[in-house]
Amino acid sequence: MKITVPLSSFYKLLLIPLLFPVSSKCFSQAVVDYGKSFINISKGNNGGTIETGDTLEIRATFVVKSGTAYNASFTDAVPANTTYIANTLRILTNEGKIYQQWTDASDGDPATITGSSILINLGTGADNINGGTVANTAKPSFFNGACIMVVSYRLVVTAPLGTILDLGNGSFSYQKTSTAATTVVTFPSANAVVYKNYGMCSNTVGANTILSESGGTFGSGSAKDRVASAKVPANYTYALFNSTSGMPNDYYYGVSNNTSGGSTTAYSISNSWNIPDNSSPSHRIFGVWDIIGDHTGATNPLLGNPPTDDNAGQSGGYMVVINAAYRTDTAFLDTVNNLCPNTYYQYSAWFRNICSKCGCDSNGKGASSASYIPTAPGDSSGVYPNLTFNVNGADYYSTGNMLHTGQWIQKGLTYLTGPTQTSMIIHIRNNAPGGGGNDWAIDDIAVASCLPNIDLTPNKPDTLCQGSDDTVRFKVSSYFNNYTEWQLEKSMDNGVTWSSPGNDTTGAAPAGSSVPVFNNSSNEYEYLVSRYFRLSATDTLTKYRLTVASSASNLSNSNCAITGSASKIIRGVNCLGVLATNIISFKGNAESNFAKLQWISTNETGNIIYNIERSDDQINFYTIGTVQGNAGEGLGSTYHFMDAKAIGATTYYRINMVSNPYNKFSTIVLLSNAGINFDLKALTNPFSDWLSFDLTVPDDDVASFTLIDMFGRIVKQQKQNVSKGLNNIRLYNLSNLPEGTYTLQARSSDNIINKKVIKIKN
Repeated sequence: MKITVPLSSFYKLLLIPLLFPVSSKCFSQAVVDYGKSFINISKGNNGGTIETGDTLEIRATFVVKSGTAYNASFTDAVPANTTYIANTLRILTNEGKIYQQWTDASDGDPATITGSSILINLGTGADNINGGTVANTAKPSFFNGACIMVVSYRLVVTAPLGTILDLGNGSFSYQKTSTAATTVVTFPSANAVVYKNYGMCSNTVGANTILSESGGTFGSGSAKDRVASAKVPANYTYALFNSTSGMPNDYYYGVSNNTSGGSTTAYSISNSWNIPDNSSPSHRIFGVWDIIGDHTGATNPLLGNPPTDDNAGQSGGYMVVINAAYRTDTAFLDTVNNLCPNTYYQYSAWFRNICSKCGCDSNGKGASSASYIPTAPGDSSGVYPNLTFNVNGADYYSTGNMLHTGQWIQKGLTYLTGPTQTSMIIHIRNNAPGGGGNDWAIDDIAVASCLPNIDLTPNKPDTLCQGSDDTVRFKVSSYFNNYTEWQLEKSMDNGVTWSSPGNDTTGAAPAGSSVPVFNNSSNEYEYLVSRYFRLSATDTLTKYRLTVASSASNLSNSNCAITGSASKIIRGVNCLGVLATNIISFKGNAESNFAKLQWISTNETGNIIYNIERSDDQINFYTIGTVQGNAGEGLGSTYHFMDAKAIGATTYYRINMVSNPYNKFSTIVLLSNAGINFDLKALTNPFSDWLSFDLTVPDDDVASFTLIDMFGRIVKQQKQNVSKGLNNIRLYNLSNLPEGTYTLQARSSDNIINKKVIKIKN
């Protein structure tokens, strides 16, 4: 349901326009438009990069907008590093349907291929030698006012990854009148890279490096239509949304927080109007466009935000809405700086097809006509938006056709910067012909780094005697294998300042390079960093963290190095004098969602104090109460404490026994307001001399623990009483086991857990 408007300037790298003003002197001359693009058939509607073996469909659009073009023809050469697929010389409608198809041979029909040279003559009267006539009223017709022919052929990519294909070139030739000289339009080169289809990042995505246009979100405001965007090139003309004037029209765009008609009577915040909406004026652009809001910050990212009620003074986010037509031209162009070399970035955006009833079939019948031939069964949306992502002048990714679903969809690729690359020019290009459809919104454009995960294993703090050794172990996992460089850091002031800890007790350096190994179970590349550090005689709180990067130079660049959020916490206690007091039983029960704790002491000192500590993550404990010991020197007693704060899904308690200058911690009690599952966590893996882990059980029981080698033989078995909640379990005397993979089995009642563990050298 589009209205043809004068053409704007053309994107110079993709095709060359010929613009003919219509006047009384040249009204009989043909007015023609054209473009060239490709569709990745192998990737379908999901989209993706071009990979070896993919089938591409080359498409060149020839549009006669008025008058008649004479002796019209198309010539092209099959691109290098591809193989032509036999008998795919065709004329398509702008919706991609086959309208005409010919053989490859020079047998009288209008199409032939000789070697790599392709010739397709167009129009009425065309044969294998001469081009025919194409009138603006011919078929495939666009509302009987323009003829849209899409010349196409298919090929298979034979080149390896990293090859640059030239999918441009080729030409249309025609005469503006029957006696005019021949006009030849030659398409320029258009590079496309054969590139691995990594898809979107499966792990953490860092900060957006696009700084313009409010970080690719286009900002927000209480005015319905925002000012023009400097990042939408001049091949599209800015317009306000106005259903009376039919704007934004072909080759126009708008920036809005509400896509309804612009006048007071056409303004709406509802998308429930009929399609077509025949109100006068219509609430919908062309009577058919969706009335929507933008995407940024939406509670449901698929549905996006509702239209902003600007008339009520509300403020809403903006989006760019493109009314694409016949040319394959750029809709967003920007330069991204401050990138890190040798780093994977996710280049993505959110899109929405905004017209469910914009189709116009090859007979010129619109979607509202009773005789309309649907785009697909039950689909009258017309030409599907199909976009290409380009980096530094080369196509890397195409979105595939984006159907009308009433939802937003995220599209994008993962791109690896070069060894010294710190910037890139990105643009998103319309890749489909217009005429009945191809109307779409874009928002939340982003270029963000794909970060590795850095996990502490096991993820819990240690309390050790001052002067003893502790293992500091981190696991680095990433969707990619290039985060090889790492650096351990140490803090003695609870994370305020960090410095190198120096070599560990074995003489190993605190920095190095590791080779990630692919884990089929996690579908990620992984490696472990382990070091053994000794607490000094006065250390009370020590933290370690790990920083990784993809190169040594990136490791020293704070903008390119990634520091894990988890840190190893080690609490040092003075064990030179042994605190005689012990807790021989520490239990807890949940009463009306409040913790009732009970513990029994033995061999108390006269000044013993029991500090009750609580934690919600088993890492950060804080004191919630204090009980003064009352048993007397060398005796024991029973104590109770009720927490005034309700317990959560996982709430941990412990007792810190203090008798200056010494202290000692009890075991940990786990309580829950939602029930406790049988679970095994905080596993020391890999292990050497002993295995340590925490086991949670729903009730008091006797648990068995079995270590099984890769041949199914039991090499260690142990039974132990366990209490409801959290139990710390250790399996000792494992130093003589051979290195390799074992299965740890924990069993309690009908519950069984199996975990793979790895034995390494001491």
